[in-house]
Amino acid sequence: MKKFWAIACTLGFSAFWVFGGLSVLAFIDGHPLFGAVLVLALLGLGAGIWARVRLVALTQELARGERVTQEETAHA
Repeated sequence: MKKFWAIACTLGFSAFWVFGGLSVLAFIDGHPLFGAVLVLALLGLGAGIWARVRLVALTQELARGERVTQEETAHA
């Protein structure tokens, strides 16, 4: 399952950078901005962040919401 979330994270952030870059280049060159490109960039960002959060939750040893104390880090 970790590989799935890693691939989903990569694809989501790749879509964000591609479509976000296209919209920035269109803005710089003075071309009209298409709403669909901005929506795809935001969807890619959302998917990348969500997949990253799921991936981090799977790879961490601590349950969500727990804090690491100084005593625990001193023994590591």
